[in-house]
Amino acid sequence: MDSAGNGFAKSLWVTTAEPAVDAPALTGGIDADVVVVGAGYTGLSSALHLAEMGQSVAVLEAREIAWGGSGRNGAHVNPGWKVLPSAIRAMYGKERGGRVVRSIDGSCDLVFDLIARHVIECAPRRAPYLRGAYGKSGIREVENWVREWGEAGAPVALKNAAETHELMGSTFFHGGMEDARGGSLQPLSYAYGLARAAMKAGARLYARSPASTVARDGTGWSVTTAGGAKVRAQYLLLATNGYTDGFWPGLRRQIVPVASLQSATAPLADDIRRAILPGGHHVSDTRNTMVYFRVDETGRFQIGGRGNPFDPCRQDGDTHHLRAEAVRIFPALKDANWEFDWGGLVAMTKSHTPNLVELGPNAYAGLGYCGRGVAMGTMMGKQMAELVMGEDVPLPREKMAPFAFHRFRNAGIAWHMISGRFLDRLDGWRSGPDSKGMWR
Repeated sequence: MDSAGNGFAKSLWVTTAEPAVDAPALTGGIDADVVVVGAGYTGLSSALHLAEMGQSVAVLEAREIAWGGSGRNGAHVNPGWKVLPSAIRAMYGKERGGRVVRSIDGSCDLVFDLIARHVIECAPRRAPYLRGAYGKSGIREVENWVREWGEAGAPVALKNAAETHELMGSTFFHGGMEDARGGSLQPLSYAYGLARAAMKAGARLYARSPASTVARDGTGWSVTTAGGAKVRAQYLLLATNGYTDGFWPGLRRQIVPVASLQSATAPLADDIRRAILPGGHHVSDTRNTMVYFRVDETGRFQIGGRGNPFDPCRQDGDTHHLRAEAVRIFPALKDANWEFDWGGLVAMTKSHTPNLVELGPNAYAGLGYCGRGVAMGTMMGKQMAELVMGEDVPLPREKMAPFAFHRFRNAGIAWHMISGRFLDRLDGWRSGPDSKGMWR
């Protein structure tokens, strides 16, 4: 099996998920109102919402349901974007930017509302998101987050070093912030639940049916699979994100795919489990070479982060650096039994914001979640469905804006990772606590 396949098949999620969705391969020709390419969170959310609004929907998936990032991610339902509300308003204007901020604010709620409404068995947990601040720049970052999202009415709180240490069960970070909008879940089971809900609502899902060519068909579109089957539809939605290929010319250059690797232990001993993240938080940190981690419902410690800077898209890369980082943060893990290693692709955009791309008449793509795919992929799918129904959605429609020098993207990623490590170390050396326990 290839690297990309190993990233799915060897994951913790495949082992512990609810039963997989049985979707056939498409044969012959069918008609639909909407054809969706990609059966991850974006495509499944689109299909579910469209079917509930009375539309005939066909979803084409090249491999298996949720085979891409939706079946490989870190299980965090994270609030917000990488950019703050002030930058969003500056980017889109006051009125449009305000609508975008409000939709972002509700993205985690959308996920957990869908789980409740469709009774999706995916171990949902609504414990807050905790951001560990490292060094002076990290403290500024969490202070800005709490100030701006607090002004927008979000339930956020700044934490000094002692409070962060207590919440985390580690003295590694210099402070942090807590955001109660977040949560975590079993990501593959969540995707399977969306798929079953979409099928129950009338959507038709086809696995092992890679979209090969697309052409205009009157006022609509005709999509032909590699096996020669065909879907004719009025609307075309592309939902391939980090696994975007050459199906639509130029779209793959809209994003830079970067591998995110993960490792998970066997269930921890009770005393260690009680000491690490005792409140059930899921965590990421502010470093340039950030990691993210949590303890799942079975007591396994799970950590994720970037891979080898010189092979940044390899999805089955070596995870020893992640295990070493876990022990740096939580020394009690030094004798942990690590059982699972896997990886997948995260799609980064130039603006560090998701892109709703207008490809042509009645044709759209939603992609580029920059590591926040559970909440934002689900939200993007809903907004693409509403766009098909003629609604004025918060996210603005953009034209394709490919990365310049896209062919050299791996060199750029390598430089970012290597320089980031140096800057992280420098920032840590320069830091020190003030009288309130925050580090400056």
